[in-house]
Amino acid sequence: MAEKSTEPSQPQQFRFGILCNSLQLEQWQSNAIRLLIETGHSLELIVLNATESPALPLSEKILHYPYKRLLFRLWNRFIFRPKSKKPDDISHVAANAKVLACKVSVRGFSSYFSSEDVASMQSFQLDFMLRFGFNIIRGEVLSVARFGIWSFHHDDEEVVRGGPPGFWEVYHQMHTNGVILQRLNDMLDKGIVLKKVRFRTIKHAYRAHLDQLYFESARLPLQVCNQLMHKPDFAGTESNSKAPIYHPPTNSQMLSFWFRMAWRRIRFHLNDLFRQEDWNIGLIESSLENFIRHPDEAEKQVKWFGKPSASTYLADPFLATVAGEQFVFFELFDYKKGKAVLLFAREKENFDRYHPLLAEDFHLSFPFVFTLEEDIYVIPECFEAGKINIYRFDPTTEKLLFHQCILDDVNAVDPVLHHHNGLWYLFFTTKDMPSVHLYIYWAEQAFGPYRPHHNNPVKTDVSNARMAGSIFLLDGKLIRPAQDNGAHYGTAVVLNEITTLTPERFEETMIQRIDPIHTRAFNQGLHTLNGNHRFTAIDGKRFVFTFAGFWRQLRQKFESRHQ
Repeated sequence: MAEKSTEPSQPQQFRFGILCNSLQLEQWQSNAIRLLIETGHSLELIVLNATESPALPLSEKILHYPYKRLLFRLWNRFIFRPKSKKPDDISHVAANAKVLACKVSVRGFSSYFSSEDVASMQSFQLDFMLRFGFNIIRGEVLSVARFGIWSFHHDDEEVVRGGPPGFWEVYHQMHTNGVILQRLNDMLDKGIVLKKVRFRTIKHAYRAHLDQLYFESARLPLQVCNQLMHKPDFAGTESNSKAPIYHPPTNSQMLSFWFRMAWRRIRFHLNDLFRQEDWNIGLIESSLENFIRHPDEAEKQVKWFGKPSASTYLADPFLATVAGEQFVFFELFDYKKGKAVLLFAREKENFDRYHPLLAEDFHLSFPFVFTLEEDIYVIPECFEAGKINIYRFDPTTEKLLFHQCILDDVNAVDPVLHHHNGLWYLFFTTKDMPSVHLYIYWAEQAFGPYRPHHNNPVKTDVSNARMAGSIFLLDGKLIRPAQDNGAHYGTAVVLNEITTLTPERFEETMIQRIDPIHTRAFNQGLHTLNGNHRFTAIDGKRFVFTFAGFWRQLRQKFESRHQ
């Protein structure tokens, strides 16, 4: 079971340095430094690369130029301009830092610092250094700081080593793109992994994909610092990757890449217009525990709800027991209106009739249910309202009544509340990247006030972050269901065992994956799982064409082009 909670203590601040080729860094790199400084960490040392490259004769350059990669080199240097790589002068940010110019000796592809420069760096008693230059470094410099030298690798080192960053994931249409922050050792892209995050690959737009990787990973050094503050013995995980080492694309690969990008962009917009998601709710008269242990049996028992119309779908089922009767609360989305309301179905009507539960001016979905002192409460997703609201279920009117706002100024997606070891923990993602960053807030009382977790976002993983239902106990283990949105939205549900849950720390381990039900219909997605000792409620997805969905997507594309 998850570790007992503790009150947060006052964290220490770290002294750090950077290794770079100049004070002109890329935008995402300066963002990473600013995040550290704004949080109270101190930039003490800037190590500048003063190594002079030997001047080669023109004939030598012409003779040894890598002509088979000419197209990539020209494109990357003169045409490709992602926002994340825009130059940014950090002189004003680093005004109080000492600047140390160092010349390195190059042996093969590796750079080595002199003993004198290593001693100078050690004299600053740094906690860590960030590498933004110097290419491959080896030798005694790797241990100049207490926690070593940290370096980004914008690929999953278990899948892709080498580079360019994120390129081969797009080229080969890999569903996800990992990013690691590693402590460097003498191995190429096989250092000590301090933190790994995962994003969905934007397969039709490499520029947007690279900006996503760079900008979103800028917070990794800060998050590792937060982890080390409360767990100074954290050592990371040694990588034993045997993944292939990739190199910049050849001319033929670049021509293929440009053709693929053009076709994928066309296909993306066509799919957007002509292929809409169609969700439905499946109810299984079997306990949640039995469903998890024997998910294949569910396809023989699942009862799909009836859809009200072709332009609507049903999703996000949660179970509630009202006066001994089983209710299902769920979302009804209408493509014509572009938003959803909440409905319920009841056991005594064989779940065949749908009754209004809650409608607002804004979109509603994911009606998370919890019981407190015999009252039933619901926390729906209402990110358009910019807050997290709690509603109380009135058994007389069978409607949801507004009770209280528990968190303001947040566009929360799929919020879930759980009581653990005397504290209340609120889990959610946010609308800006609804399937990527998991946040936790905590409070001493169910209705707040809520405070942010020490290391928010506690998890960044498109295939294992966004909530997929209520947290529950199974065999004494605390289980958090999450959505795998790697290949597409609602690919599957992943079960994670929460091993540590406090206001300062969060750790979990994936234990099981549940794929969509293998029935004729609604077999292409699954993103909600809830249950009790009698029933299990899921939802399933298929893709269809609807005129309402087509016109809605077309209108959104038109409006976005004129904003």
